[in-house]
Amino acid sequence: MDILSIVFGALALVTAFTPFIWLQVVGGFVGIAGIVLARRAKRADYRKSLTTAIGMLCSITGTMLCFLAPVLSLISNALLLLMTQ
Repeated sequence: MDILSIVFGALALVTAFTPFIWLQVVGGFVGIAGIVLARRAKRADYRKSLTTAIGMLCSITGTMLCFLAPVLSLISNALLLLMTQ
């Protein structure tokens, strides 16, 4: 589960930089799944602290970027629309 959390975190990071908002939201939920898997793996075996920390870091970063990017995109598009009128 710890390696799977790293993979899910990496997928969330990759989807954060796609131009499709729906794919970024899906990537955010994949990142949340990575966070859950990393916490479960850490509880199951405390000796996996390095791989679970990497999975947690990737998943949290990917989730934050996935949910922040569409919001910033919509705000910038709204501001551009207001500036051109």
